[in-house]
Amino acid sequence: MSENEKEDNKDFEFIKEQVIEKKHKKLKKILGPLCMMVVMAVLFGLIAAVTFCLAEPGLFKFLHKDENNNTPICFPSNSPENPDSSQAAVTPTQEVQNNPGTKIIVEKELNADVEDYLKMYDDIKQVVYETGKSIVTVSSISRVKDWYGNHVDLETDTSGVVIYKNAVDLLVLVRLDRVKGSNSIRLKLSDNSYVDAKLLDYETDLNLAVISVLLTDIPTAFKENIVAANLGESYGLTAGSPIIALGNPNGHTNSVEIGVITSKGSTIGITDNRLELFNTDIQDNDNSDGIIVNLKGDVIGLITRTLKEGANEKLSTAIGISRVKPIIAKMANKEPRSYFGIKSEDLTEAAKDEHKVENGIYVDEVLANSPAFEAGMKNGDIILQVDDENVVNTYDFYNNIASRKPEETIRVTIKRTSSSSEKEIELEVSLGTRK
Repeated sequence: MSENEKEDNKDFEFIKEQVIEKKHKKLKKILGPLCMMVVMAVLFGLIAAVTFCLAEPGLFKFLHKDENNNTPICFPSNSPENPDSSQAAVTPTQEVQNNPGTKIIVEKELNADVEDYLKMYDDIKQVVYETGKSIVTVSSISRVKDWYGNHVDLETDTSGVVIYKNAVDLLVLVRLDRVKGSNSIRLKLSDNSYVDAKLLDYETDLNLAVISVLLTDIPTAFKENIVAANLGESYGLTAGSPIIALGNPNGHTNSVEIGVITSKGSTIGITDNRLELFNTDIQDNDNSDGIIVNLKGDVIGLITRTLKEGANEKLSTAIGISRVKPIIAKMANKEPRSYFGIKSEDLTEAAKDEHKVENGIYVDEVLANSPAFEAGMKNGDIILQVDDENVVNTYDFYNNIASRKPEETIRVTIKRTSSSSEKEIELEVSLGTRK
């Protein structure tokens, strides 16, 4: 190489060729294998999941083939038959009864047919038959004048319930308006057989009366088939409970109706007392009388036509038996009953706050010429105490008055709300005799 060429090459020695790879091609080489790895992992997972789902049932059966699948569920039990047991096998129904908050869904196929349906009604008919031994027909005769002024006897039949039977007489509870003022009252044993009865006692507000019949007047064949009814309790009644109505619930004597309690909780005020009412789905009838019983045959209510107001006017309504049992007992024993002479209602919590009282009942009406009226009690007064006993509600007040004898003088503490400034006053009331 000539000197000149060497000199020229020396001038260009700083220029060297270097190939640099593009960045996106380098990233592609990294992401490609990574994506392939992810795809393979997902595919492997799917294949494994499908394989597990297909194999698991058989594998489970193989591993658990020696276990007993009918082992009963064990829960803590408070059974009266085994109080010391800490654990016992219970059915789902027992678990719900022992623990009301427990929710258990039990699916069970019931192979019921027409025979089961008929059996159910046979059981109801048996209750009707047994309870029907306490239902009698009462006939009253009233002498009236016809269009031409001639005297004619008008016979009215109604139902009654036997409440007491001893070796001497039979006591029957009937509706007062069916027998009061009649010329004669008879127990109707058959179309051609009657026994004389007499009015023993009555309660006008309740429209109830007790009549008595001498057992010696009743033929033995009929006497043996008459039993006293069992007066039960009505405090624990609930809507939806099945009931049977006997007597003449649809207006016809010796009729029967089957239904349910549709509502309860309403009350109605009578003199010195307040009664609990409940309604049924039995069709209301202006001529309804009789009793309401539960499926055990216990009397839980008395059908009423007179003690209905407001929403109850067009509904089949019954008086709860619990609050009238003491009154029926007093009528049966013909005991004198004390009379105060007010209609009242219980105080709400808002009314207590408004009048600044802790307890008491509000006087809606003071009956004219009553002991309360004569003592100076007024509408709007709040009765706080009778003697030294606080008055909690109307029924509590009634129990207090009912425990006293007629003519007894009691001290009543009231709060007068009708004046410009409310103030407590003490009144002395001499109790009368209820008629």
